[in-house]
Amino acid sequence: MSDEPYLSTIWYRVARLKPRLRAHVRVHRHRYRGQPWYVLHDLAAGRIHRFTPAAYMMIGQFDGTRTVDEVWQALAATHDEEAPSQDEVIRLLSRLHQNDLIQYERSPDVTDLLERYNRQAQQVIKQNLTNPVMFRVPLFDPDRLLERTLPFVRPLTGWFGLVLWVVVMAAGLATAALNWERLTHNLGDQLMSFTNLAIMAATYPVIKALHEFGHGWLTKARGGEIREFGIMFLVFFPVPYVDASAASAFRNKWDRAAVAAGGILVETFIAAVALLVWASAESGFVTALAYNIVIVGGISTIVVNGNPLLKFDGYYVLADLIESPNLATRANNYYGHLIQRHVFGARQLKEETATPGEKVWFLVYAPAAFVYRMIVMLGIALYVSAHAFILGVIIALWTLFNAIVKPVFKHLRHVLTAPKLRRVRRRAVGWTFGTIAVLAGALLLVPLPLRTDTEGVVWLPDAAHVRARTGGFVAEMPVARGTEVPAQAVLARLEEPTLAARIAALEWRAEEMRRRRIALEVSDRRAAEIAALQQAEAEAELTRERARATELSVRAPIPGQFEPVLPPESMPGRYLAEGELLGYVLPDRPEAVRIAVRQDDVALVRSRTRKVEIRLAGHLDLTHEARLMREVPSALDMLPAAALGQFAGGRFLTDPTDPDGLRVLGQVFVYDLALPETLIEAPYGTRVLVRFDHGSEPAALQMYRRLRQLFLRHFNA
Repeated sequence: MSDEPYLSTIWYRVARLKPRLRAHVRVHRHRYRGQPWYVLHDLAAGRIHRFTPAAYMMIGQFDGTRTVDEVWQALAATHDEEAPSQDEVIRLLSRLHQNDLIQYERSPDVTDLLERYNRQAQQVIKQNLTNPVMFRVPLFDPDRLLERTLPFVRPLTGWFGLVLWVVVMAAGLATAALNWERLTHNLGDQLMSFTNLAIMAATYPVIKALHEFGHGWLTKARGGEIREFGIMFLVFFPVPYVDASAASAFRNKWDRAAVAAGGILVETFIAAVALLVWASAESGFVTALAYNIVIVGGISTIVVNGNPLLKFDGYYVLADLIESPNLATRANNYYGHLIQRHVFGARQLKEETATPGEKVWFLVYAPAAFVYRMIVMLGIALYVSAHAFILGVIIALWTLFNAIVKPVFKHLRHVLTAPKLRRVRRRAVGWTFGTIAVLAGALLLVPLPLRTDTEGVVWLPDAAHVRARTGGFVAEMPVARGTEVPAQAVLARLEEPTLAARIAALEWRAEEMRRRRIALEVSDRRAAEIAALQQAEAEAELTRERARATELSVRAPIPGQFEPVLPPESMPGRYLAEGELLGYVLPDRPEAVRIAVRQDDVALVRSRTRKVEIRLAGHLDLTHEARLMREVPSALDMLPAAALGQFAGGRFLTDPTDPDGLRVLGQVFVYDLALPETLIEAPYGTRVLVRFDHGSEPAALQMYRRLRQLFLRHFNA
């Protein structure tokens, strides 16, 4: 029995009504989590409504001949404390009436049906207007078409089809694992090519049509009806859909889950077959088509359709398997009930019927779905804005409005006007507006640490690199690895077999030109001038070759410890091209850390840096203070070291096609920090974590800066 009053002051308004279920409403008895429930299937609207056995004690006796008061009096006499209160009966009637499940003796069916049709049409229009990235346009009734084609696919709607799907999926997953690098190589460029987009635009609707027919055939195979087929514009791209809500009336949860998963099964089956074709076929149109089918079937299933955090097929599969219908709405309502009961103090509110297991799902599902929905929608907005700026901004604003602004205003209106809160109105208003004020104050007034985090490496000076200044074969390396050498010490001797002969030939040519010039100065002054030019050219070339001869001795550029790139004993006889790295001369101690700073953060680093702290990788518990030494004044698209790229464990995204791992996606600025005295033993090349301290700033200003950078980066606005 309820804790609220047994009698109601407004009972007289409903006592003499004689309700009955409408002709298009069917009743089914289901079991959810071991508890019996009664499901009212609205055939006209394609909706399912679930009621407890206690509520059905009333609903089952609404036959149009007895008044509400007579039904209630009979229940009160036979069930005593189990009978509902009058307020509970009024709420039940209100819910039935709002969902067009009952009618009264004075309301003709034709009039109600016309009103009902108009309301449904208006509801569809309203839903389409409030959801511009996903709206539906019904086209025709596909039930007869599905009935005629069902015999051809019926074997696939049972156990044989499931086993076949498992076998094909196993083969597809194994093929994907064996060809993973080829499958994902340069994925972004492949997807955005014009040819690929054209193939995708042609294949996507076909795959989605088979997806939707999968729902339809599975529904028909289990005795349901499909009465609506149409086009859904998903992010303004047309895809077909069918209304398979009739499956919700199936008594067996596995039948309901099978219908919900039908599209996923069809789409992933097609993708697996396409993957097998792609892996075995020769390059050409067939492989391009198969590749697109794999991408469409895989991405749309994993990110959208098969993900239970969005209200698509995966959501309904999850809700059916855990036996928690209308999971998303009930999860949100459960959070609202917790706030109203435990924060506002509205102890008189009755909790919606739910098992302890369902409550755990409610607590986890609602926030997870909200976060994932925001990520997906804002990701779509960023993608669309890259091609259509205004459209992307509209989607982003619509997402924020529906996810944040609209729920906030709905909550405020509920707090200010809901009859349920009339006893605790002052406390509810105080908590609501107090919380808003505290959050606004925290965002706008409370200063939070403002920092920029980046990475760098203990930098080996460019002068420490030992390179061959001319090409030649290594004759000897007189210095062993790890030897301390002074500046200009000979580290290697090269030999060029043809160099001596070239020098001798150039000497004779220079002498020839000199003598020819002298002879011509008497007889032909003009020819003598030409000979002088030829002499100068020969002498210049001779000078270059003699310089090369001196450069065959590779010398230490600075004093330090010699570390060749290869063992010295393996070097004799090896050819070194001009500029090729021979080794390093390591100074006694490192002096600098070279870091990369993202372009978004460089303004703060330049203007508001108060302190710089560094930590060595592997010793993150020790913090050292450093100072800025110098900055490269222009933006670069190359990292100073490959260790900073994501493929080496760094934080910067690099071009996957760059074999050196240095070309960064975006631009960076390079800074040098003076290495503190406490880190003079740090090995060269060690990764360093760097933090720039910019003081403090309210969170609202920090978020504004990041949003502004986002617009500048993605929208060029």
